[in-house]
Amino acid sequence: MKLKQIYFFMKKFSVEILPRQKSKIYDLPNEYFKDIYITHIPGSPTDELIQTSELVLKEGFNPVPHIPARSFRSHEDAFDLLNSLKNTGVKTLLTIGGSTKKTSGSFLSTMDMYQSGVLNTLNFEEIRIAGHPEGNPDDTNSALSLLNKLRWLNNLKVKISIVTQFCLSYEITNRWIIETNNLIKDNKFNAELNIGIAGPAKITTLIKYAKVCGVSASKNFLMKQGFDVAKILKLDPNSIINHLKGYDNLHFFPFGGIHELTKWVKGNNYIFDIRNDEK
Repeated sequence: MKLKQIYFFMKKFSVEILPRQKSKIYDLPNEYFKDIYITHIPGSPTDELIQTSELVLKEGFNPVPHIPARSFRSHEDAFDLLNSLKNTGVKTLLTIGGSTKKTSGSFLSTMDMYQSGVLNTLNFEEIRIAGHPEGNPDDTNSALSLLNKLRWLNNLKVKISIVTQFCLSYEITNRWIIETNNLIKDNKFNAELNIGIAGPAKITTLIKYAKVCGVSASKNFLMKQGFDVAKILKLDPNSIINHLKGYDNLHFFPFGGIHELTKWVKGNNYIFDIRNDEK
């Protein structure tokens, strides 16, 4: 009998959900997941972020709400939401520019929001920022932007993590990991790298989301990565994960659904160093 491979990870995984999916939180096994990222859709009520964060905390997970700078109409609106999240018990944020081409108000970018001082007095424990191994379609100089954000957060003296867009090319992602680790080392930053992974999903579903997110995933591209798109109905995340090196944690985008992701995770021999989840 062939034994299944055992996979060892330093930390439990994280996963992304929409507020309207909050009932799915009950289906997530806490032996595999710790951080739950809560997506904010531009124009949707900010109360959804607060209410979903409350439920995530109640169920024993760590909420990581998205804070999209370009969605705020004013400095006051941003502060009110951040203060409410802080009072709810949120310790960790994912700060992003947001995909809105037209800004709603004061902030043109994540750095604009940082420099406004809106975060300075709230004392969140950790602030996470987005990483783009293939570049950011909304930012022509994403590498410099990443450096500037790391410098600012380092001066704020908070814990820092970089969370990437989901990747379908381990070669491109590994190059980015090497470059980013060198950037972190050269500047003496204390930052972790969390690599985005698409959960098990149909190839056609991945291609659809990739177009929206600026990720290379045409059929020709996937074939160059060694995937037989004519035969593969669903992409196994391990086909990417097994080739990645030099990262700290994995962050899942459940494009095929929470149920499919949970089923897939339970079907693998994953072992975690639980000491890291106590930190």
